[in-house]
Amino acid sequence: MLIDYHVHTIASDGSKDHLDYISQAIKIGLDEIGFSDHFNFKNSEWSMKLGSLEDYVDKINRIKDNSEIPVKLGLEVDFVPSQTSKISELLKNYQFDYLIGSVHFIGDWCIDSDKEINEWNKRNVDEVYEKYYKLVQKMAKFNFFDIVGHIDIVKKFNFFPVNDIDDIISETLGVIGKYGLCLDVNTSGLRKPCQEIYPNKKILEICFDNGIPITFGSDAHTPEHVGADFDKAVKLVRDAGYETITSFTKRKARQVEID
Repeated sequence: MLIDYHVHTIASDGSKDHLDYISQAIKIGLDEIGFSDHFNFKNSEWSMKLGSLEDYVDKINRIKDNSEIPVKLGLEVDFVPSQTSKISELLKNYQFDYLIGSVHFIGDWCIDSDKEINEWNKRNVDEVYEKYYKLVQKMAKFNFFDIVGHIDIVKKFNFFPVNDIDDIISETLGVIGKYGLCLDVNTSGLRKPCQEIYPNKKILEICFDNGIPITFGSDAHTPEHVGADFDKAVKLVRDAGYETITSFTKRKARQVEID
């Protein structure tokens, strides 16, 4: 199977309606597509509005009934430690197929925002990486999400630590494994300055050795990017040892063979 679980529509910061993305998924031969529009309580310009969540859920559930391929209901939720109780209280009322937890913010700074890239020049990059991975660990320990989104997105703008960070990465993957989360193999990094899939092969090999499951995501914000570079993603994960990816239904995971 080939699955794209990381897709953004006009419900948040994507360019088109859900049906346009489904049409593209069918065209390129995907077996499933999942929608995971942005959601947070920070009122960022790229998140859906709080009051839109119910309409978003209802719309995708209606689409499911008439789609040629399975459509999954997901959400990409920003992990902000001060908002954990609000997140769980609100989202528990809906029956999602999966939830992606992602770290985009360190404090009020959005680390992957093109508009805030100059902030990197004001920061100690080693400290940024440490703070980022500590937040990913907290997110895993929150024990609420199914998938960790683009785990090494911190490399997006080609700022890399001076010192070795293998220990904190291993520590982070250990926490992810302990809490049974799946990893988003996200091809959007190939379209960013780092020009590398999230995560890199080294991280994937550690994940495989520790039994951490994976799934695929394009992080598409336009229909043309649905399933983008999945041939490269398949090669990467196979080289790391994987033969299966994860499909979710109503928060239940199952392993399926990679095409």
